[in-house]
Amino acid sequence: MRKSLVAVLLALGATSLSYGDDSAPFDGGHPGGPYDHHVLYAFDSHGKRIGPVLSLGTIDGVILSINGVTTFIPVERVTNSAGQFLASQYEWWSGTYSSIFPSSDCSGPPIIVGDVLGTLRPSTVIRQGNDATAYIAPDTYSTTITTAMSLYSSGQCLSGSTLPPYITGEGWTPESSYSLTQNYPEPLSIHY
Repeated sequence: MRKSLVAVLLALGATSLSYGDDSAPFDGGHPGGPYDHHVLYAFDSHGKRIGPVLSLGTIDGVILSINGVTTFIPVERVTNSAGQFLASQYEWWSGTYSSIFPSSDCSGPPIIVGDVLGTLRPSTVIRQGNDATAYIAPDTYSTTITTAMSLYSSGQCLSGSTLPPYITGEGWTPESSYSLTQNYPEPLSIHY
């Protein structure tokens, strides 16, 4: 009786081992397996993988680790002078949203106004010509921004009386900056 019980237990153990799935749920599994999934990644012009692509509403971007800090950096399709989009090439977001500055001429580091409820470190991207630079917020509490002296929006700098009255709120002075175009040259591509 004892020998038959041991034999049954060994047979059950061998059966469970032979039918077990040894892939972990987050490693992508094996092709066609129950955990097979695809993640879109951004790649620079040299084919170097940058990071996973995420869509936040109408903004697409890359989850990027910069000096140990994880942040979201927006990307957009490359356009020509006529405003036509390329289907497969991207660039670091060129600032079609507004950036605010403590200077009166949109120079120097910007003030980072980020989603205070977000899970990634707030950052902003400033493009000057072909160079796109990310500015990353420090790991500190935000402060009320009352020193905004200029606003860069749609390719122009607004200051003085042309400055909108709503430029106060919570934000950060950048802790660091990172040249996106020097580290990840454009055009960018997005694929599996």
